[in-house]
Amino acid sequence: MEFYDFAWSALHQLVGTEADNVRILIHDDLRFPYLGRDRYGYVLHLIKPRKLGRDHVMFQGMRLNLRIPFHKKVVWHLFKAATYHLALHAAFSDFSFYWKLPRTENLNVAAYAVSLVEDAALKSRLMKQHSALIPDIAFANAVSHFLLKPVSEMPNDASKIMTALLSKLNIGEIKGKLDGDMEKDVKEIEASLQNLDADAEKHVKLEAAHQIYEKITRYGEPFEVPSLLYTESHGRNTRFYEEKTLSWDKIKQVFIQALSTFQTGNEQLNAGVQNVEDGGEAFRALRTWEELEASKQKILAQYAAIGKGTLFEDFAFPIEDYAQYLRRRKILGSSIRRIMHKLRLLKNVAGEDFRQESGFIDLQEAIQVIASKSQRTDIFVREELQTRQDTWSILIDASHSLSLFKGEVSGVALCLAEVAKTLILNQNSWGVYAFNNKFYIVKDFSETYTNRVRARIGGLTHGGLTYLPDAVKLASQALMKRLEEAKVLVIISDFFPSGYENIEDDLKETLKKIERMGIGVIGIGIRSKAVKKYLRASCVVRTPFELMKKFTKAFIEFSST
Repeated sequence: MEFYDFAWSALHQLVGTEADNVRILIHDDLRFPYLGRDRYGYVLHLIKPRKLGRDHVMFQGMRLNLRIPFHKKVVWHLFKAATYHLALHAAFSDFSFYWKLPRTENLNVAAYAVSLVEDAALKSRLMKQHSALIPDIAFANAVSHFLLKPVSEMPNDASKIMTALLSKLNIGEIKGKLDGDMEKDVKEIEASLQNLDADAEKHVKLEAAHQIYEKITRYGEPFEVPSLLYTESHGRNTRFYEEKTLSWDKIKQVFIQALSTFQTGNEQLNAGVQNVEDGGEAFRALRTWEELEASKQKILAQYAAIGKGTLFEDFAFPIEDYAQYLRRRKILGSSIRRIMHKLRLLKNVAGEDFRQESGFIDLQEAIQVIASKSQRTDIFVREELQTRQDTWSILIDASHSLSLFKGEVSGVALCLAEVAKTLILNQNSWGVYAFNNKFYIVKDFSETYTNRVRARIGGLTHGGLTYLPDAVKLASQALMKRLEEAKVLVIISDFFPSGYENIEDDLKETLKKIERMGIGVIGIGIRSKAVKKYLRASCVVRTPFELMKKFTKAFIEFSST
């Protein structure tokens, strides 16, 4: 189990049936995780490593060597801690009532105070209901504390007390020295938050946040809101060293101290230490991730090689967003079910039923006839009616010009993928691509239609220019590498290419060329008759259901020729 799979599994365990209202987006270019919202609910922005050559990765601003076992532990346990922390917020935190906080002119301090209160409530809940998650959280606290700059290096008093509170609450000690009054305020705030119950009433949380706000604002205005490496970020945060050697020897004592702040027993403390020291889980997770990344890079390299003559700015996989896929699937479910019902009636390329009155006996059908004493004679399968080997490429326009189409690009891709997996029995005989001025691999031929592919469909968005000729060239070249006897390219677009001079002429020449290569081309115009300028085998659609219906009809007609 690697990053995305783990995050979804943990989310469902912690959030339950409401998990479908929560999105998970995993980035490799962020410094800190953060919690966002859309119109359905929370959006968890998590961080995965980014490869830097063979051995090294960049992760949350740290350059780590994955050949060093402890560095694998740092990546994996920080990711797990961030997933747990943000998922628990999604399950239990309500930030909406904090607008009632009085006199909150300083928004940075207000955001910090609210975050501190909600994190304290989560800590109480961890000890009560989710103690199994504590070792990962404690490890993340220890790494954060080790990399945290001491309070003496903070730019002003407000930053000092805010940073000191993070250390005191999560490690049990302040990193650096504070003056007497400031240290007293830190201890008072710590005491009030330690007594905060996981299910505290809203007015209790409001009062706690207000008191924290009042104490901190006496020290001035901070320029940023401090947070730990795995907790939700509120913007700029320069509290951590970027270049500092990490090792288990340097972290172990801090980790044990961090565990002790959860008031856990010795048995759980020892189990937590053992889990981190063992490192087996981190090793397996990072190995799975490296294998997956290597596979993805190999696929990207293949498309970059055959797309050398195109003008695409980049070749990439869409960001993975499984929640958006599920939401689109729910909206389009009725249309998809209607099409699937029609497809179940399709038995072979001729559109006839498999049951015939002469040929080879279908043993199961014969048994049913004998058992029911039926007079049926259609228990034979004709040998000659075998489906030929076809390979299909589905090319979807993801440019800005199609942004007003009902269902959007993710809906188009979802509908066609659901139909394709039913029509085309061999999962390695169809691919799905999207394009604008970049080329996106939604499903490569080498991949099956897994939840990871579905998540890519959910991550598709509109934007950019319409490099349609380049996309057609690239998709057709990928098709020509296939061994199946019949090759079909389905293009879904408004057929208004844009991005460079003479692009329309380029499209006409490209389509003529690939048809001469023996590739069957079907054009589906999205609310546009422009497709008829370029292709004879074409149709115009206005809704996702109509799109699926026309695609199915085109498939049956082509397969029958």
